[in-house]
Amino acid sequence: MVTGFDPSGARRWVVRVVVKGQKNKKGAPLRTDFGLGGADVVTLNQARDRALEYRRMAKQGLNPRFNAKQEPHTFEEVAQQVHIDRLPT
Repeated sequence: MVTGFDPSGARRWVVRVVVKGQKNKKGAPLRTDFGLGGADVVTLNQARDRALEYRRMAKQGLNPRFNAKQEPHTFEEVAQQVHIDRLPT
């Protein structure tokens, strides 16, 4: 997992995974990069958790791009997280 930069200069978390059993057009293992969110919004621990989930899926032969769980967050969950994040300030 690394921090990448957008053309605008913003930092974002990126993970590269190799999907087991899948090949690209040239016959090499399918290697895919996934954005985990902006570094100003997603904490390092959150990015690590999401990267671990994507790596586990890829190891099972599932492409995270099509199989990632997309559970919507409730307003209450987001509000609580924002409160926790802003508490020190």
